[in-house]
Amino acid sequence: MIINRLTQNIFSLLTLKGVDYILNFVMLPFLLRMLGADRFGAIVFMQSVVQYMVVAVEYGFNMTAPRDIARASDERAIGKIFSDVMSAKILIALGLMLLTLIAIVVMPSTVDFDVILFLAVLPTVLGNIAFPVWFFQGIQQMKFITIAVTSARLIILCSMFFLINGPNDYLIAAILQSSMMIVAGLLSFAIIIKNYRYVFVRPTLDGIKNVLRDGREIFISTVAINLYTTTNIVILGLMTNPTAVGYFGAANKLIDSVKGLMGAFSTAVYPHVSAKVKESPRGAIEFIKKFGRLYSGLFLVVSIILCAFAAPIVEILFGAGYEQTILILRLMAWLPFVISLSNVFGIHFMLNFGLQDLFSRILIAAAVLDFIIIFPLTSEYGNIGVAVVMLLVEIFVTLVMGLAVRKKINSYSSV
Repeated sequence: MIINRLTQNIFSLLTLKGVDYILNFVMLPFLLRMLGADRFGAIVFMQSVVQYMVVAVEYGFNMTAPRDIARASDERAIGKIFSDVMSAKILIALGLMLLTLIAIVVMPSTVDFDVILFLAVLPTVLGNIAFPVWFFQGIQQMKFITIAVTSARLIILCSMFFLINGPNDYLIAAILQSSMMIVAGLLSFAIIIKNYRYVFVRPTLDGIKNVLRDGREIFISTVAINLYTTTNIVILGLMTNPTAVGYFGAANKLIDSVKGLMGAFSTAVYPHVSAKVKESPRGAIEFIKKFGRLYSGLFLVVSIILCAFAAPIVEILFGAGYEQTILILRLMAWLPFVISLSNVFGIHFMLNFGLQDLFSRILIAAAVLDFIIIFPLTSEYGNIGVAVVMLLVEIFVTLVMGLAVRKKINSYSSV
């Protein structure tokens, strides 16, 4: 029964990512051709700025909430987790919105910051609240994620074809992209109201404090991850220009699509591993090993293909004028394989076996390493330097996590 549900969840998310790939391979080339590298780069830069707010609102709940829901004893316990997490996210968002408003009001007029574009991308934060992926992940009903996200993407993509006709429509493109998760959220809440009304219970202050306390270590880890991923794009934008960001963003969006496929497997398996650890830690370790071999093997093949065929991929998808993206893509092509290993070590093993603190410290160390090398490499090599930094930092994370996991597994074997 459990294996059947796991198979269904993996199939649902693979279906989602399959549709996602098709829509991305239509939407991304369309936007790059319609907007040009300059306008596209401006949107990518602002999305990276707003990502800080998304990380704050997410606060690690994407990991702690599915785990807690998967281990919950009954519907009452699930409802309490749902209401406390949603309330905590709303409170964080309200605080961020207030700070943002103050920052915009007091910002000197001499600062070159596109406030209108920022506001166009801001709905991404609301979408993170509106679409409770973590809930469906926790109850292991990923088919509903597939339904909501696919429907939302189709609606947004059709809107883009009708409304975007050239570079001057970049604000419309930004609003449509940032609104996708809100549309998915509205659809998902319709599903929740119909099938899971038991989640709508009164939150408590103690409950909100508890979920914030539980998510703190993951939040710190997520902030660290963003310091060596999202911040790199912001630094690139500050040190170069929107066009350079556009060339980098084209390759990065492709890699993000592959990461989405990786997330499909990881999201489906994570709550299964969480429940399995509770039943049998040794059995969970064996399952993670088998999953890891298949998972990382698959993305090694994907990385090889992306590196070998970078030139025709860029030419077919983006057309003329994006030759600079080819080398960037060849370097970043190895990220899926490297990250697949760190996902197995970090997310599936360390987080499920109580190593949250070590997990956080490794990622903080990675952020420090990134901060040390990002400025000289970006100054010297521009967007190529950023690609090299991202690859080196991810290799560091994978190696250190692998050593930590090996030590933990050896301690189980010696018992």
